[in-house]
Amino acid sequence: MDWDREKEEKAGKAIGIGSSIFGLLFACFWCVAAVSMGAWFMLIFGIPFVGMMVYRLYLCIQYAKTDKKTSQPKEADPWDRPPAMDSPKQENTAGSGNRFCPYCGGGIQEDFEFCPKCGRRQR
Repeated sequence: MDWDREKEEKAGKAIGIGSSIFGLLFACFWCVAAVSMGAWFMLIFGIPFVGMMVYRLYLCIQYAKTDKKTSQPKEADPWDRPPAMDSPKQENTAGSGNRFCPYCGGGIQEDFEFCPKCGRRQR
């Protein structure tokens, strides 16, 4: 069974949003309970917690909206390597040097830090 990173990311985003909503509801319940019991001093714990949960929910929603295509290329993950090939693909691209990307096989110049084809960091 293959590891599905997209499902893992979606589940992580859903858990983050769900836990933020739960924390916000708990904080609101705490404040209402404190006021109904006449323990006004307990609001010093409830009101900041409401603010933290609102901010965390905002951050989780903003993170859930981010698109992977607009983000910068990430560093190569050793678990994401393609299956071993006998020889790398040799493509004639403009300005390709005598090096090839170990991940996609695209031609790269010696001074390139990232592969122009797949965007992964070169060693």
